[in-house]
Amino acid sequence: MASRCPEGGRQGGRPVTAPAIVSLSIENLRGSVTPFTLAFEKNKKLTIVYGENGTGKSTISDALDLLGNEKVGSLENRGVGAATRPYWPSVGKAHADVKVALTTLAGTCTLSLGKMAAVVDNPSLKPQVAVLRRSQILNLIAAQPADRYKAISRFVDVSGVEASESTLRKLINDKNKDFDNATARVGANRTSIENFWEQAGKAPPDAFSWAKSEVQKDQKELDQKKAAIDELVSRWDKVIPHQNRLIELSGQLKTAEAALEKAEVDLEAITSDAADGYVEVLEILKAAQKHFTTHPHPSVCPLCESNEKAGELVTEVNRRIEAQGLHSKLDAAKKAVAAQRGVVQAATQRLEDFKKDAANDFAALESYCTDGSRLAELELPAFPVPSQPEQWADWIDGNKDKRDEWKRTSDACVDAKMFVETLRLSLKNLEESEAAAKELEVVLPRLREILKIVERERKKYTDSVLDAISTRVGELYEAIHPGEGLNKIVLALDAAKRGSLDIATEFAGRQDSPPQAYLSDSHLDTLGLCVFLALAEHEVPEQKILVLDDVLGSVDEPHVERVIGLIYEVSQKFRHALITTHYRPWREKFRWGILKPDQVCQFVELRGWSLSDGMALSGSIPEIARLKVLLDDQNPDIQAITGKAGVILEALLDFITLKYGCAVPRRAGNAYVLSDLLDAVNGKLMAALTGELVVVDDTGSQAVTPVPIKPILEEIKTIAQARNVLGAHFNALAFDLYPSEGIRFARLVEQLCDALICPDHGWPTKDTGSYWKNGGDTRRLHPLKKPS
Repeated sequence: MASRCPEGGRQGGRPVTAPAIVSLSIENLRGSVTPFTLAFEKNKKLTIVYGENGTGKSTISDALDLLGNEKVGSLENRGVGAATRPYWPSVGKAHADVKVALTTLAGTCTLSLGKMAAVVDNPSLKPQVAVLRRSQILNLIAAQPADRYKAISRFVDVSGVEASESTLRKLINDKNKDFDNATARVGANRTSIENFWEQAGKAPPDAFSWAKSEVQKDQKELDQKKAAIDELVSRWDKVIPHQNRLIELSGQLKTAEAALEKAEVDLEAITSDAADGYVEVLEILKAAQKHFTTHPHPSVCPLCESNEKAGELVTEVNRRIEAQGLHSKLDAAKKAVAAQRGVVQAATQRLEDFKKDAANDFAALESYCTDGSRLAELELPAFPVPSQPEQWADWIDGNKDKRDEWKRTSDACVDAKMFVETLRLSLKNLEESEAAAKELEVVLPRLREILKIVERERKKYTDSVLDAISTRVGELYEAIHPGEGLNKIVLALDAAKRGSLDIATEFAGRQDSPPQAYLSDSHLDTLGLCVFLALAEHEVPEQKILVLDDVLGSVDEPHVERVIGLIYEVSQKFRHALITTHYRPWREKFRWGILKPDQVCQFVELRGWSLSDGMALSGSIPEIARLKVLLDDQNPDIQAITGKAGVILEALLDFITLKYGCAVPRRAGNAYVLSDLLDAVNGKLMAALTGELVVVDDTGSQAVTPVPIKPILEEIKTIAQARNVLGAHFNALAFDLYPSEGIRFARLVEQLCDALICPDHGWPTKDTGSYWKNGGDTRRLHPLKKPS
């Protein structure tokens, strides 16, 4: 079983045969208001779908277009707007009801419509489909060059190369900008370094040697110097608050001492107001009161151990304590004195601790300033620090201006280091910019050359494709218009415009003539058809289904036969070809089985469409097959049989007389009657006429059965009148003839048909040099020429 190759239909450089298609099923798409199935006949690569206008031919084309390209092309450019999707479903149906299925020997690919996009089941079997409609022919020929290019761009697709070109072109532009920027940076960095050099005094030999020397110096010395100065500043900042702190703590002590003095004065005043001995007795009474809290019912006095008035002792003690009302004031005054003494003691301790810590800070500052050479360049405070705290403030004020200089020196270390870093960065940027500029000087010319090569090769490829297509268009066009001198077709991209396709031909010796200016509509239509076929052929036709939807509309009668023959020839290169047409002569040629021997196809006829029944096949079969059906009827219609047989006999005799140039009576309109044609086949020709039935068995061996034509024709002549009497007119003579005469006449015509015509490969019209044969070599006719 053949498989479909997803990449262009090729494996290992060889074309891959796609699986043959079996049937196409359509549901609720456009005219398929009821389910419709088109079965394809085996080993026939061309299907002709005939139908009058409005029978649903375009729906079949749309189904294949939708399955292969996910669009319904027949609605495009029909004035329904850019969004044709709302009109895809049949009337009254939703998008979800639409389904198209293509069954092949490898399986079935089904497409259904979702809300926004198509959903494909078994996508590996999704076919490639090329569709040409009557309306599209004008886009190939008569449209503007840009629109014409759009029509063929899918066949000459170099979008990937063009995208690469665009990317490369953008890269070149970006690199040009990078080069300009690098060059500008080189100049800016050089200027910056020269300015630094001038600021530094223009040390020899030059700015860049000086800069390289500067950035190589050790920066640790600056870091160490800055750290030493920052430490000095930190130690200085630590002692500066001491003068204010001393004032603060001294003030707190003075305030506490004043409060203590006042509390002592208040206590003294309360004591002096009490009666003599009250204070001493009060202490005894309070001690007794405290004793009675644990012994509330004494039996004796705790001092004299007398039991006299022992029961009244507690009451008496409380009375005497409250007697003068001073005990509470006295207690409060004593507590206040005690509390203030604690405050004074704490303030005194804080002041002493501060003086000790401050002295240590001053000593540490002095020690730091006199230790080592890290601060040798700085103006340091005058040491020693005064031993009396009261003198600290004056000492600090006398040295505080030195701190600003220390800070400036520290900041200068930072500036010096930043200068070196800036200088280093300038040198680095200069080196990188110079390197980038040098690299771009090498790369840019190479990129430009690559772009030229890519553009040249892309144009060369496109031109070669278009040249090949142009040659093929000329061959196809010559096949339709032989000897007219219109086969010099040129397709070329406009070099000055992107995506613009010009088409020209030679007309009356004038080169590069636009065909639209000189050719008729029929010629333009056939040219458009040839362009489309050449393009479709160019792109793996063996993987592609070709659909031609009613493209013969304006082709004039003298050229239609050649167009049909061309389509037969080209269709054999494709996976399958389907043609819809309402061209009636094609239908009639099929019905009569007189298509050319190599034009083996499947012919399908659609009957009238209706909203209730939708699309339907008419069941049309060739006239010869119809005769056989009539003969097989158990209740035969003699008139229909003899009439059909007579018409077929006229067609057979017309074929023979034309093939051998037999003389027939000249009549207006060449309307020959049966007797004229029968009489024209006579003499040596009749004696020599022989048909041959060729059958090939499974081993490939041929069995040839000769069928002399003379006996059949002679017998037909004896009863030919039966056709006129029984089948052609109302005649009383028919009353005297038996029906068997009509059957016998039809059977003889059937024998002649079987001798000359194959139901699969048609009439023997091909000249072999020795005899005539049909396309499948299943029927042969002798002699080749009329005997003299």
